[in-house]
This record gives sequence, structure tokens and C-alpha cells, in this order.
Amino acid sequence: MRRPGIVPEAHLAAVVTALYRDADDAGWETLGPRDRSRMYGEWVEAEHVGGVLTLYMTPEAARSWIKDGPMKEYARANRGAGRYAEFGREGGTGVTDVIKVALGTDARLVPGSEAVKPFRCQATASSNEVGAAALIVWGESRQFKDLLWAALRAVTEEGIAAHVVVMEPPGRIASPTDRTRQTAMARRCAIELHYMREVLGTPQGRA
Repeated sequence: MRRPGIVPEAHLAAVVTALYRDADDAGWETLGPRDRSRMYGEWVEAEHVGGVLTLYMTPEAARSWIKDGPMKEYARANRGAGRYAEFGREGGTGVTDVIKVALGTDARLVPGSEAVKPFRCQATASSNEVGAAALIVWGESRQFKDLLWAALRAVTEEGIAAHVVVMEPPGRIASPTDRTRQTAMARRCAIELHYMREVLGTPQGRA
């Protein structure tokens, strides 16, 4: 018996794979709200997405499922995190690369310190005091407010150093205006700020 709104695992995998493949092809992260809205509608109408989902839910519910489920997690999945990480990308810039940009090539991850929303971890470097660790938090320029807040909380509540790394994926670099503003805000908060060109991995099963 079918349960409304519950998509079987096999169908879910096929649908999410298709969504992420289409999003890759469309350059999802560069699309504005209008283009994204159009794609949601096209997906609901498409046999390989909506045709499957509407076996288990209404077209309206299918649109919401796509928007608030897989596509809300798209960026996180492509960085190997979140509910749909298995459908994201393999390789590319990883936590070790981010740590090295913030603390140097000898930096080491503190085991068990990784977290998401925003991406963050603790790491140590030989230049640190023995036993001292710093918080590293990273994400795209549009997330800067959340990144800075997470770093500021670590400094004030935990008493540790904090670094913000602004990621710049292909085709999405921070503007000179944003850099100037972000640098001023980070300096005001005594937070170290870094910029890093991100290398995207290869799609998993999305050929």
C-alpha cells in the first residue's frame, strides 16, 4: 500500500540524482530566483522527476519536496555533507585544504570537531600554544554574516581564536565592495579573514 508523501529509497535515489544532474547542467548556484522557480515548475512536469514524485504526493507537494529537500541541500551535498551527501560531488576542496589556508601547511584537524550549518571545525598548528586550537568556519560570501557570527561566538564564549574562510567557487568570487566591507567587519571583531578559490569535485553517478 502506498503511503502519501513517502518516496521509496530506490525512487528517491533516482530522483535526487536526476535533480542534481540537471542543476549541474543549469549552473544552479548562479541562477536567480526567477530561473530557479521556473526549474521547479519544469521538474514537476518532467517525467523523470515529477512523474515519479506524483505517484506518492500531489504536484504542489512535489514542488515543495524538491525545493525544501534535495535542492535546499544541494550546496551542502556538493561539499560532502548533509542528508543528501551521497549524491553530491567527490573530491574537490576538502576540510584539510581549508585548514591549511587558515593556519598553514602544518595545521591538523581536531578529531570529532567537524560540524555544518555553517561548515566549521577546530584545528591546531605548530605555531599555536601547546594544546590550543582555533575555530575555522567557512562558506560562500553570501553566508558571511552567519560565518562571522559563528566565529565571534567562539571567541567570546569559548575564548579561542577564530578564522573565517570565504569560499569562492568557480564563477562566484566576492566583489571588491564585499571584500572591503567583510575585511572591515572581521577586523572590528578581531576575527582572521581569508579568501579561498574552491575546486569542485566530480559528480557522483550523474553522467
